Amino acid sequence: MTNEIKAMKRKRTDMQTLHGKLCVALYEKLGGKVLPVMEEIYGQYGFEVGLGLKEKWEPRDLAEAAKAFVEMCNSNGLPSKVEVQDSVAYWTGCCCPFGIENTHRPVCEAFMAMDRELFRAVLGVAKDKMEFTIDKCLADGDDCCKGVFRLL
Repeated sequence: MTNEIKAMKRKRTDMQTLHGKLCVALYEKLGGKVLPVMEEIYGQYGFEVGLGLKEKWEPRDLAEAAKAFVEMCNSNGLPSKVEVQDSVAYWTGCCCPFGIENTHRPVCEAFMAMDRELFRAVLGVAKDKMEFTIDKCLADGDDCCKGVFRLL
């Protein structure tokens, strides 16, 4: 057995990392024109997942939704924390589930449409009633991701 095969058996690519590799490759090959498609697809998926989590979590407000989100991340090996003040949740994540660290921030932003839409579905808010901004980004080479979910 070659060293390459041994290495592959030790660390198989999971589906999230596969999505990350595919989206980075598409972005590098085709440029920014692929980003709206990525954002739409991952956003729709996040909304679908959020509808299921809404029934499971039954959050009364942003604070409860953010707490449940972070617990879900942490239980899946994605160290995260959140602080909520009024109608704003400040989220920090230290591991990229898509493995796109040090690649391209716009790809990360497209992926994060998933979390934005997940929160929208969980909280039952319209698109114009929530915004999500990324302050720091692992794909940009930062030491962690920092995002802000804001109810408007």
